Amino acid sequence: MPRIGHLIGRRGALLGAPALLAGAGAARGQAWPGRQVRIVVGFAAGGANDIMARLIAGKLGERVPGTAFVVENRPGAGTLLAAENVARAAPDGATFLYASTSTLITLLVNRGSGLDPVRDFAAVTMAQSSPLLMVSRPDFPARTLPELLALARQRPVTVSHPGTGGINHLAMAMLTQRTGVDFTLVPYTGNQPSLTALVRGDVDVAHDSFFATKGLLGNGSIRPIAVTSAQPAAAMPEVPTVAATVPGYEVLFWGGLMAPRGVPEPILDRMAAEVDAILHLPEVMERVSSFGADAVGLGRAQYAKTIAEDWARWGAVVREIGLKGD
Repeated sequence: MPRIGHLIGRRGALLGAPALLAGAGAARGQAWPGRQVRIVVGFAAGGANDIMARLIAGKLGERVPGTAFVVENRPGAGTLLAAENVARAAPDGATFLYASTSTLITLLVNRGSGLDPVRDFAAVTMAQSSPLLMVSRPDFPARTLPELLALARQRPVTVSHPGTGGINHLAMAMLTQRTGVDFTLVPYTGNQPSLTALVRGDVDVAHDSFFATKGLLGNGSIRPIAVTSAQPAAAMPEVPTVAATVPGYEVLFWGGLMAPRGVPEPILDRMAAEVDAILHLPEVMERVSSFGADAVGLGRAQYAKTIAEDWARWGAVVREIGLKGD
């Protein structure tokens, strides 16, 4: 995956806003369905992906008079239900998928669905990107990643994560591949149960997102060990990166819009231009940064490249660990 922080920094985003706004203005004259537009989210309401989709939908409604943008939550099967719903939708520009890294992994694990993100969907634009985070209890003896790796070589270290086959799980699997250090991975049914297990002392370490861990970090219930971005994260610049210990290691969780394959190019171009302009609004950038993410707005070509690269990279991890769907 390209280093998103290097593609568009906060300063670069502000400098690029006039051009994007101009592009969005030009796109207003292009074709668009004059009816309700669905943005389907494969997660329950209230999570980071849902919040991001609703933020975009609200701003789109302001920018495109006469068209209602509605977020539709279709959680289940690791976002597979949402992906299947959008893939089957008419390619008329009235349905979009708020996809994420989890969507790619779900399709890799559940190959029986027959869905391929490159073949069956059209990339629109990446909306946000954020690193994952390793955290421990304050009394855990390993305070840094080198110390954690050394401890795991001496005795079993348990690591909770929000579910088998998710990005957190595969990121730990990739760390084992890169270091040769095995961890005892303990899957839970979501972020909250995973972090509760850590606070309660059932596990040594948790691997989760800044959005999920923010409250516990703030009250001192847990302590950060390392972030998975290639460079220190803006939300926690004092926390070392995994890459500082394991060169080349980088895992970013991204979310963005995709459409069924076959949607007319003018509609895809317009949606990309409108959303990219929204993502460069100062109030949107500030809102996105509040949950530890960066507003991105890569545009169609770069987003498609990222999807193809991640499809190949995570596919290799899934095959290596022999992960299959239920």
